[in-house]
Amino acid sequence: MSKQEWFRSWFDSPYYPILYRNRDFSEARQFIDALLSFLKPEKQASFLDVACGRGRHSIYLNSLGFEVTGIDISENSIEEAKASASSSLHFHVHDMRLPLELPQFHVALNLFTSFGYFDTWEEHIESLQNIHNTLNPNGLFVLDYLNTSYIQKQLVHFQHDEANGVKFTISKSIQGQHIVKKIEVEDGAKSYEFEERVMAFSKEDLTGMLEQVGFRIEQTFGDYQLNAMTEEATRVIIIARKS
Repeated sequence: MSKQEWFRSWFDSPYYPILYRNRDFSEARQFIDALLSFLKPEKQASFLDVACGRGRHSIYLNSLGFEVTGIDISENSIEEAKASASSSLHFHVHDMRLPLELPQFHVALNLFTSFGYFDTWEEHIESLQNIHNTLNPNGLFVLDYLNTSYIQKQLVHFQHDEANGVKFTISKSIQGQHIVKKIEVEDGAKSYEFEERVMAFSKEDLTGMLEQVGFRIEQTFGDYQLNAMTEEATRVIIIARKS
């Protein structure tokens, strides 16, 4: 594992939730409602939210009566999420590349492109294998990833944003097998630089990796309303079953 992994500093930064302020509980509710309508889990189903961030999907799922465990590599995110913890809602700091010593789950979720961050193909396979291992027989996995072909066509190379008195200058590029977003932050007299570096996995790459670790692909959708997957779709949302 690299000693300078970009996501460790960026996700623990106070600027991450400011930049992604629109990724809120309302958006989470709409997506989860659509997923549940399709998945139709039993009332006693347990969920694992992999790379749960500050827990917006986990918290909403739990409010519907499901037992939920959220894991994330960001200590700050988990600390914030734990404010909502209860006897049926748990949060842990955990790296998805490492085996998860928890009871098995009925459904696992990996949402909002919380995958593709690592340096090697093997690390991604290890992560998917760990998720597969923590599911019950016939358990379901939902992987939500960006649609690389859409991003490549619609790439906005430069943009500016401002919120809470903080200015962001964002530049995006394709560098080899990665989609790279450089984030310059101006907060008063202070300035910082962060980076997001995500593997440009295609739908075929993702389904191939899932099948390699023992999943069977059941359905693929192209957006958070679960419309059909097309070349112009903004997302690749894969429903896979442990086989």
